[in-house]
Amino acid sequence: MMKNKHGAMNEKRRSTGEQRLAERMAELERRLKEVEAENIVLKELAYQSAKRYEQLKQLEKENDEDERPDSWFFRTLRQENAIMPHPERNEK
Repeated sequence: MMKNKHGAMNEKRRSTGEQRLAERMAELERRLKEVEAENIVLKELAYQSAKRYEQLKQLEKENDEDERPDSWFFRTLRQENAIMPHPERNEK
């Protein structure tokens, strides 16, 4: 009878251990999915950041070109076109 009692206790311990292991596996799988989702978001943010950096570099390049003496004429023309009224617009 003692052997049956020990056998039942061992079986119960084994069952509890397997249950804990299964719960831990499920938790790790859930966490893995979260990390994978976070990774996708971070990759998208990195992509957008790189695009924005390129836009800023392009704007900086355009600004540098506007500051060069040979671009003064073109910059002035752009400013004047923005200020001067267009006669065809006034006729309508």
